[in-house]
Amino acid sequence: MKLHHNMINNTGSNECRCSKCNRLLFKGQVKYIEIQCPKCSLIQTIRKGRSLRLIALNASNVDLYYAVGGELVGRPSTMALSSDLMEKIKDVPSVGETPTPNLDQIIALKPDLVLTTDIHLRQPILTSLEKAGILVYLQRLNNYQQISQTLRFYGELTDHSRQAYQVIHRLDSKLQQVQAKSKNKPSPKVLVVWGSAESFHMALPNSFIGDLLCRLNAKNVVQSVGGGNPLGYAPLSLDIALQTNPDLILLITHSYDTKVSDQIRNELALHPSWRKLKAVQENRVYQLPYCLFAVNPGSRVDEAIDYLSNLLYQ
Repeated sequence: MKLHHNMINNTGSNECRCSKCNRLLFKGQVKYIEIQCPKCSLIQTIRKGRSLRLIALNASNVDLYYAVGGELVGRPSTMALSSDLMEKIKDVPSVGETPTPNLDQIIALKPDLVLTTDIHLRQPILTSLEKAGILVYLQRLNNYQQISQTLRFYGELTDHSRQAYQVIHRLDSKLQQVQAKSKNKPSPKVLVVWGSAESFHMALPNSFIGDLLCRLNAKNVVQSVGGGNPLGYAPLSLDIALQTNPDLILLITHSYDTKVSDQIRNELALHPSWRKLKAVQENRVYQLPYCLFAVNPGSRVDEAIDYLSNLLYQ
């Protein structure tokens, strides 16, 4: 069974609206969650105040759940979390890496709910979890707004709504501060390159960093490619880069290993078109921190906003 929670566009703390059409679904606060097991059809009611057994399969959900005071019974193997949070979860059982979690380990932990994003979990794994009667919450974390939505939801799950709103307030305050700072400045043209040892892609406006660039009044030189891509990235086109000639280029690598970053830079430098770009010639090609940009930074998005702003408007 897949659970889709669409708590968005909250004009107040007690409103829940449809994520597609914005229609008001209900007003009030979550007092219990009713879940029907897809295996035996047993209906279980989980009331607030009961200690939920939750597993998160990706770093972003771990960060956001702990940000509101929650605790997990299982978590992914990851290096994309802050050192403080890594220390907090060191004794939480690992269920493997995000794309390929250990199903037997997940089942043995007997979770009430498994948290993951809609782009990470492969269908065979999802099917196996459903057959085992384990509820999976598939969510989207593709933009800034969805971080706030998830914090609200996790605040309800943990009965820590006040703490959730304190985190949201901190993030919103940082965004507003940075937006005010850049309000009357020219919008820099930006190309974001996502690189791995196998391929290069460029960020579209519907990617997480594309959303942040828009909110910071920067211009993503890649507006659409072939009608857009639901994952937010398209294969790198040096022709588009030459035509738009960005003021600066931001690099994101699919690894925290500095050797991979050096390999990507060296490979790009082999292309004559790359060397002609204004940002390359003016030495305005910047490597973004893995933990803030290779994955959704969750409650650390204020750090990502600060980092981006300093590059865009230095």
